[in-house]
Amino acid sequence: MPVFNFLKSKKIVGLDIGSFALKLVELKPKKKGKDTVFELISLGYEPVPYQSIVEGSIMDSTAVVDAIQHIFYESKSRTNQLSFGVSGSSVIVKRIEVQRLSPNEMHEHILWEARPHIPFTPEEVNIDYEVIESDDIHPERVGVILAAVKKEKLNDYLNIITISDKIAQVIDLESFAILNSVLENYEMYRQRSIAIINVGATITNVVISKNGHPVFVRDIAFGGNQFTDLIQKELNLKYEKAESVKKGRQVEGVSPAAVKPVINLIFNELKNEISKTFEFYRSNTTEGRIDNILISGGTANLETIVDFFSQEFDIPVEVVNPFNNIEINPKKFDLEFIKDMAPVFNVAMGLALRAVGDLK
Repeated sequence: MPVFNFLKSKKIVGLDIGSFALKLVELKPKKKGKDTVFELISLGYEPVPYQSIVEGSIMDSTAVVDAIQHIFYESKSRTNQLSFGVSGSSVIVKRIEVQRLSPNEMHEHILWEARPHIPFTPEEVNIDYEVIESDDIHPERVGVILAAVKKEKLNDYLNIITISDKIAQVIDLESFAILNSVLENYEMYRQRSIAIINVGATITNVVISKNGHPVFVRDIAFGGNQFTDLIQKELNLKYEKAESVKKGRQVEGVSPAAVKPVINLIFNELKNEISKTFEFYRSNTTEGRIDNILISGGTANLETIVDFFSQEFDIPVEVVNPFNNIEINPKKFDLEFIKDMAPVFNVAMGLALRAVGDLK
């Protein structure tokens, strides 16, 4: 679901502008028999200074511009055009049902029906939508996924991209980019009801998909930084050491036994938010079944996360590999780096796939 602008191009990179780091993916489509496969062309990872971006809002534009320019330089991408995603409190996503009308009438009808569901004035936001056909809906009605983003937030992103001498060609929702990546890399999930949980530094995206279509989306103001902050506080560590401890690395003077209860405290908070999300989804749909939980984002690399969610929700849990179905030249890319960091690139991969124009 492209938001607000979509230009089909083979020369656009997916750029995930995250609160902890930028991630860049560039793909090239290739024909393989009757199928289209994708080859990795460029890959980049660039940390941003602490609190340069907070919960999806840009706080230090100079630092973010520097990071954008550096990631393009280091990745050796030859294009200046990109797609990026938005999420957080300035983004509203709703699923509604509307009367089925003729194609010529649907656009204005959907925009009119959207107004009560968007808690901003029409002048404050850009609105896009996607019509969802579903067996659960009466034939005379159709499902619609509404997406609204505050213009102020969009302008902040567009300004830093312009200052970086780049051109934004596609704007998407991070949640839909995440789903896009999963469906391209895991064919089996196109026919199931799945919940993808992308735990970023400050925002956790939850998108529930049924038969390849998004049916529920929520952005939670909670992320990996909460783990780091509590480890800092409870174990009296500096930020860098707390980050290392969170990722399971050995830090002098810190025992794993001391770390586990701190990690579990934050896991429980995250679990409670996910439980609320699932309960709300189930109370607002005719069928609330979830077959699989897929986890991505930097926090997906925590050693105990799969076991924790499996036990809490009694649903099969898997960590996403957004390179699962992507061709990679081992002479050009560090396969160990990709293996270790794969879940971090899920948003960027979905944006890159959208930019290629193969998926809608």
